[in-house]
Amino acid sequence: MLCHGGPLAEPDDVRYVLDRTQGIAGFFGASSMERLPTERAIADQLRAFKQLPAAN
Repeated sequence: MLCHGGPLAEPDDVRYVLDRTQGIAGFFGASSMERLPTERAIADQLRAFKQLPAAN
């Protein structure tokens, strides 16, 4: 069995499932591997730019 997506977005989510089930062969990470980390990084970068003081 392979688990994928939905509420399995973070490593801790996958660890929770793996610790409580049997027969899981692995985790297929799609958005959790590429889209979600990228979105967080972009949001963090935007927040950093928004904190810069305005030029005089």
